[in-house]
Amino acid sequence: MNTNPPLIIIDSHVHIHDCFDLSTFFESASSNCQDHATTQQHHDPFIGVMLLTESSWDHWFHTLATWADQGKTITNDSNTIWSIHRTEEDFTLLARSTQGMNLLIVAGRQIVTKEKLEVLALLTSQSFQDGISIQEAIQQVKGSGGVPVIPWGFGKWWGARGQILTELLSSPVMRDVFLGDNSGRPSFLPYPSQFSMASEQGIRIFPGSDPLPFVSENGRPCSVGFSVKRELDETRPGADLKKILQDPNTAMTPYFHHEGLFRFIKNQVSMQLVKHQPSTA
Repeated sequence: MNTNPPLIIIDSHVHIHDCFDLSTFFESASSNCQDHATTQQHHDPFIGVMLLTESSWDHWFHTLATWADQGKTITNDSNTIWSIHRTEEDFTLLARSTQGMNLLIVAGRQIVTKEKLEVLALLTSQSFQDGISIQEAIQQVKGSGGVPVIPWGFGKWWGARGQILTELLSSPVMRDVFLGDNSGRPSFLPYPSQFSMASEQGIRIFPGSDPLPFVSENGRPCSVGFSVKRELDETRPGADLKKILQDPNTAMTPYFHHEGLFRFIKNQVSMQLVKHQPSTA
């Protein structure tokens, strides 16, 4: 009888972009989870978890929930079929493949605050307004039952914005708030002082992939994240996940890789071009 607790592999910062091919997206997530499980010498079944962090204009979780109701499936070139299923929660979905892989998709949002920082609202189906203060964003996420995370972003933790975050880290508002890291942070930059400060204060740092809106990023989901060995109720997995994330005694095994110099520069230039494209609305 196997008494080992199940392996849960979590990517804490996932975007589904309109340019992505969903069959490739799901297969990549599955393959990346398998790679981590192999590295951990875990040979039993596992479940991959993608915590969505959708921007205000994205509604992929709603789309996937609609497909679950319609029985719509996703098929790739090798005829692997992915089907989407509802749970007993309104903010979690289960994707199953004909190859026996399971991926949990969890609703969440990304809020751009008045200070031009970001707050991720994990494990919630509620929507939020951009442009509110960072403290108000944190309080609203907590009020929704979600988990607030302040993610690293290139240039966003420097200067005046960096000072805002540094001061916030010593504030009582940071209770049950976390920081987020991602592979877009290149190795040639200094380790953010806010991460060191957070660690000293017992504030946990959740790694995530944070895919950018380019076809080349379609393979990113679950390439960065962390794993835990805990039980997860598939009928109400979100409730268990929230307990896992907020439990300071949860043993997390992060897996991470830094962006290379060439790809980092290429992505930064591409992001600037996207931002300055004229609107087609």
